[in-house]
Amino acid sequence: MDQKDFITFLKVAETGSVTFAAEVLGRSQPSVTRCIQDLEKTLGFALFERVGRRISLTAEGIAFEEEARRMLAMFEDLPARTKARADQMEIPLSISATSALGTGLLPHAIAQWRETDRPKDIQLMLTAPNAVAQDLRSGNARIGFSSLPLDVPGVIAERLFSAPLVVAMPESRAAQFPEDMPVALADAVDGTLVTMLDQTRLQGRIKQALDLAGVRPARMVQANSSIAALQFVSLLGATAIVEPVTAYGATPPGVILRPLAETIEFSFGFFVAGSAAEARETQVFFDLCEATLGKLIPQVRRIDTKSTPKTKTDHD
Repeated sequence: MDQKDFITFLKVAETGSVTFAAEVLGRSQPSVTRCIQDLEKTLGFALFERVGRRISLTAEGIAFEEEARRMLAMFEDLPARTKARADQMEIPLSISATSALGTGLLPHAIAQWRETDRPKDIQLMLTAPNAVAQDLRSGNARIGFSSLPLDVPGVIAERLFSAPLVVAMPESRAAQFPEDMPVALADAVDGTLVTMLDQTRLQGRIKQALDLAGVRPARMVQANSSIAALQFVSLLGATAIVEPVTAYGATPPGVILRPLAETIEFSFGFFVAGSAAEARETQVFFDLCEATLGKLIPQVRRIDTKSTPKTKTDHD
């Protein structure tokens, strides 16, 4: 697979037609068809399926599209990165992060970085945990911030942390509860409840806590983004159970946070690959991020990476 293959695949995906893609690319239809067939043979699965007169991406094709765009961006950035190394210029600080950490933590940490020390070029990419690992292994990112578990060969957990989930509610409802006093699920849930949509991570843990508390919400909204969950609180007057990084780092006006009586932990970490851990700039930024966590999030704690097996963690 090369850059031309990714460009061809993405153009077919965008147009939904081999014919249109060939016209846009200035290539023959048979050559585009052959490129897609070769890709599918290499990958071992079909990328497209026919729907009427058009073709659409298969489930595997949708997943591959994200990776293709990531790889193409890496190809396009390669000349600039190579020239920077050759000229001993400053290399961009490329960061791959999950939505929670990229939204709730990193902007705060970067804002605390003295302008004289801050890199002139910072690139922040928000993605899924597994994609953070792929970005690090491919060199598309120098450092990564992800929820756990993230146990991928070649990716090193430099620092791990944990903090409990919180309940978010409108100001009018929050006034019923003493400030900073833990709120039980049975008392917090009234009407619409917003929770996380992720079968393998927080969704299951929140459901288990609700079942143990005997809570049956009248209405449920599930979102795979905490920032979306907080918006539902603001706009619908709902109650949300959310991870603490986004909650304390990006809560919209009119939404109040309260500690949750039931303990549901959210674990996350700072990651590197290869020799990136040895870079002074990396450790300086990690120090800054850790200090920012301490200021933002009550009850956040550092986890000893040597005594905590990552593979047994089941958090968002």
